Amino acid sequence: MNRFGKTVMRRDAPGLAGWIRRHPFASFYTLAVAFAIVLWSYLVVMEVLAPNMYGPGVGVFAKFQANMAGLQQTAPLLMQHRDSILVYLTLYAMLPLAAPFFFFPFAPTASALIITALGYGAPTVKALLGAYLPVRGAVGVRQALRLYGVLLLVLVSLVAGSLLYDSLFNAAQRVPHMVELWGLSNLQLFAAGWTLALLTNQGGLLEELGWRGYAWPVLVRKFGQPLQAAVLLGVAWALWHLPREVVPILTGKITLLKLLQEQAQFIVACVGMTLLAVVFVNLSGGSVWPAILVHGCFNFLYGGFAAGGSARAIDSLEPALLWALVGLVTVLLAGRDLGWQRRMQIHGGDGRSDPANQWALRT
Repeated sequence: MNRFGKTVMRRDAPGLAGWIRRHPFASFYTLAVAFAIVLWSYLVVMEVLAPNMYGPGVGVFAKFQANMAGLQQTAPLLMQHRDSILVYLTLYAMLPLAAPFFFFPFAPTASALIITALGYGAPTVKALLGAYLPVRGAVGVRQALRLYGVLLLVLVSLVAGSLLYDSLFNAAQRVPHMVELWGLSNLQLFAAGWTLALLTNQGGLLEELGWRGYAWPVLVRKFGQPLQAAVLLGVAWALWHLPREVVPILTGKITLLKLLQEQAQFIVACVGMTLLAVVFVNLSGGSVWPAILVHGCFNFLYGGFAAGGSARAIDSLEPALLWALVGLVTVLLAGRDLGWQRRMQIHGGDGRSDPANQWALRT
């Protein structure tokens, strides 16, 4: 029995299951990184072995980019949010050799499901999947509506803040691009873009069960300090993306120095986003839907800082500063606890009924 009066699995089990129980974050993160390395290695191999598969100088990556540009012309509503899982499934159907990349954003969630299955068994997998419910524990309907209402207000404020920043400090140079990208002048484009961004963004929908569902309570239980755990999670999440930079480095689209600069700024942004996301995850009792919504907004907002719509042309310092400010305000308002004690109250007063105890509680 643990200190909450709940029976937990012993961490001294033999073999792989025992190792996973003793190292719940390391096992998860190692597998997630391995997935990413394998997938991006596949792309490198394809580019090396078949650089002219679809014409002179047109390999798999170039063909994928060309298909995306064509889809932009034929399906503008679908492409209003280019990072939607619907967009990528369409592109993978058009180019099956690119289909394995569906598993890149899915890697954290797949890793969490595999680790819980191998280390703890089917009941824990079911408990983890329960994080897709909009709330968990003793959160009433009114509380849930208020929580998600406040979250949406925060996301709207981020959009307004981005426009205001560009107007004040950048002579409004990006405002036309932001207005077009976010559909702010067209109700149809606005509805399509933001619905796709918040509900079907491939990063948010496919990653968050791993990061903020599985890994977040593991790190809090390990370190006992929610703020420290959130910073570490943000850094780990950012660094997990590094394998995707192999192709730009090999093709000379970015220098190593520029990559290091961008990665440092990206880490700052990921930490800020994590701080905001975990507060709402905690206040929901452990649902990953707040994190999915914040993640979708995070990716959509990043595109607004692009010059001419080119993702590589983004000045990553400005969104990094935006999300650093978000993180700072979050800590000032929520405290270093980041809503963790509220999560404990939601689950039996002291956290005894939190489903995450099944994989995160230390013995």
